Amino acid sequence: MKNFLKNLLRTFVKELKNIIIALVAAVVIWFAISIQIFPDIVTHVSDIPVTAVPTDFMNSRSLSIADGYEDTVSVKVSGKRYDIGNLGADDFKAALDLSGVTGPGEYNVGVNVEAVNNIECDIDSSGVTVHIKVEEIISKTFSLADGTMTASADGLIPEGDLKTNSITAEPASITLTGSSDDINAVKRVEIRSDYSGTASESVTSGGTAVYIDENGAVIENPDITADNTAFRVNVSLYTQKTLPLTVQFTNVSSYFDLSSLKYSIYPEELTISSPDKSLSSQETFEVGTIDLSQLTTRYLQRLTLPISLSDGYVNVSGNTSAMVTFENADNYTFLSFTVPKENIIVANAPDNFDVDVLTNELVVNVTGPSADIAALTAKNIYATVDLMGTTLKSGAYDLSAQAEVRRANTKCWVTGEYTVSLRVSEKTEDEINSDVG
Repeated sequence: MKNFLKNLLRTFVKELKNIIIALVAAVVIWFAISIQIFPDIVTHVSDIPVTAVPTDFMNSRSLSIADGYEDTVSVKVSGKRYDIGNLGADDFKAALDLSGVTGPGEYNVGVNVEAVNNIECDIDSSGVTVHIKVEEIISKTFSLADGTMTASADGLIPEGDLKTNSITAEPASITLTGSSDDINAVKRVEIRSDYSGTASESVTSGGTAVYIDENGAVIENPDITADNTAFRVNVSLYTQKTLPLTVQFTNVSSYFDLSSLKYSIYPEELTISSPDKSLSSQETFEVGTIDLSQLTTRYLQRLTLPISLSDGYVNVSGNTSAMVTFENADNYTFLSFTVPKENIIVANAPDNFDVDVLTNELVVNVTGPSADIAALTAKNIYATVDLMGTTLKSGAYDLSAQAEVRRANTKCWVTGEYTVSLRVSEKTEDEINSDVG
C-alpha cells in the first residue's frame, strides 16, 4: 500500500503539466459550450446613482424636490453573456421621471435607466419607483421700512444717564429664499447686534440675522438661504433731559424795565435727547428771540415761535412750536409821538465830515401800559443814527435810526422801523485843523 501511494504521487508529479493543460482546456471547452448552449443570461446591477433634473414646467413654476435628491437603484438586466457578464453601476445612468409633477405635493415617480457606451442589453426598471416631495420655491423680502425686519442690541448697556434713541441695521432689508412652507413660517427677521457690554457713546457693530415665527420663537432652518449675511447694527445713544422753555428779547433799550413784561410759554417745558452729554449742564431751553421793536399789541395777545433743534438733537416731546402770551395784554396800547429834531442824535460821525440832520420831525409809535403811555411826552422819545462803520462821502443819506423811550425804568417801548435823512459834506483841511485846535 505504501509503495502504491508513492508510485501514485510520483506519477502525479510527473504528469502535473499535462493535468494543468487538461484543466485549462476543459474550462475553455465548457465556456465555449455554455456560450453556444446558454448565450443569454439575466443579472442584477445595484447602486446605480439616480439624478433628478427638474422639467421646464417645474422650473416655470419654481418647483423643486424637497431636500434635493440623492439615491441609488437596482435593476434587472438581460442580454448576451459576453455583453453583460461584467457590467457594473458605472455602465448605467438613471434619472427620475418627473413628467407627472404638476405642483407641490408628494409623488411616487418612476426611474428611467439606460446603458451607456452603446452596451446592448435589456433593462427592466418596471416597478422601480421613488417617493419624493415637491415644494414651491419662493423668495420674500423683509425690511425695516415695512416693519418685517427689526434691529436689536440686548447686550448693550448705556452708561449713566444715556438712553437708547434708535437701533437700525444696514442693509435695511434681507431677501430669504426657500420652500413656500419654510418661508411663510418666517414672520419677521431680527438683526441682533453682536455687541455686548456697556457703552458711553453710540455704537456700530456686526449683526446676525435671526428668523422669528408667529409665536416669537427662533427658526433654525439650514434650507433657508439669504441674499446677505453681513449686517451692521447702529445703536444711537442720547442723553435725555426735560428743560423749561425761555425766550430772549432783542433791541431792548437800557431804559426799559424788562421785568415788567410778564409772560408765559406753552408748553412750559420740552424733553430733548442729545447725542452727547451737552445737556448735562443746561438748565433751560431758549425757544427763540423776540424783537421788542416788533412786539406790537397784536402780538401781545399771542405770539407763536417755531421750535427747532440743532442737528443730532431729538425733540422727544414732539411740540413744533411754542405759544407766548403776555399778562394784562388788554391793558397795553400804543400811541404815536412826533419827535422833534433836537431829539434826533447822530453818533460816531467821522471827524472829517460835517453831518446835518434834515429830518425836522419823526413820528414814532410807542407801545406800553395805557397809564404809562399817557404819562409820556415827545420829549421822552429819542432817535439815534449811529454812523459807526458807515463809509461816507459828500451827499444826502437816508439812514436807519434806533428810537427809544428815555425814561428810567420805563414800561414802554418803541415799535417799528425809522429812517432819518442826513446831509454829509466833507470838511476842508483848514476846518479839520480848526476843530483840532
